[in-house]
Amino acid sequence: MVDPDKASIRLKRLRESIELLEGVREKGRDAYLADAGLRAATERWLGLSIQICVDLGTQIALEERGAAPDNYAAVFTTLGGEGLIENELADRLASAAKQRNLLTHLYLNVNDEKVFDSLSRLDDLRQFAAFVADRLD
Repeated sequence: MVDPDKASIRLKRLRESIELLEGVREKGRDAYLADAGLRAATERWLGLSIQICVDLGTQIALEERGAAPDNYAAVFTTLGGEGLIENELADRLASAAKQRNLLTHLYLNVNDEKVFDSLSRLDDLRQFAAFVADRLD
């Protein structure tokens, strides 16, 4: 079962990270591309946000299926397949999980333009946070 206290702490951190990412998005693409420190912080906040969703989603998938999905992207496609989240959201979050892997493991191949573009999909993270919060209630 998802530990409600730990999940609440994760959700709080997720919301904080999303707000920081919104601030980056509001500064605009040019400001983002011109500032190496901002790019590094954005990558960290984005990777952390996605990881929190993966961790929470894994716990929920374990509750529903009794087994963890094989990889991070499968966490979300599993939740979609179980009808717990919309399949379209599941697909977008699976793509986000792949981006998290790129940010973490293939950091030499990070495309700054694509990272900035992903900031237009922060509502996906918000939707997932709402889904988890509803399960905790």
